[in-house]
Amino acid sequence: MPITLKSPLKTEYQLIKSDEELGSGDGATTVTIRQATQGAYELVNKLTETVERQYDGATVKMLQKISFDDIHRKQIYLTLCGCNIMDETGQTPLFKFKDEGLVNENEFTKAWGKLPPVIANEILEKVWEMNPLWSETLTKTSGKEELEKLGNVS
Repeated sequence: MPITLKSPLKTEYQLIKSDEELGSGDGATTVTIRQATQGAYELVNKLTETVERQYDGATVKMLQKISFDDIHRKQIYLTLCGCNIMDETGQTPLFKFKDEGLVNENEFTKAWGKLPPVIANEILEKVWEMNPLWSETLTKTSGKEELEKLGNVS
């Protein structure tokens, strides 16, 4: 019998470190993360590709600069499917979701930039817990020492 695809697994996580450091007020702060699909892996990998073109025997290289933060933000954008963090007013959710995905990458990026680093790092940890290939790939390609400097691994 052939394989039948199922919806990606999802897990809700409490942001314990963030709640302890910043205080959660009424209830626990949570995020829901889904397993990345092959399409998500490919979108993240595209961030680090190099383009090289040849014209009449001359090679022209186009190099793009990408930061770890760009990669992390894309990983989170592609897998975050629920979050109860509220904006500065306390009336509106910080992130907007539709059909278990974030509505708009530009809106997500603006909202993401408002987060304290402790929350951003803990959300990334949860994304990597749900999608360990991303953390393993980054560790192999950049070295654990570099990640430790960024404060993203222990």
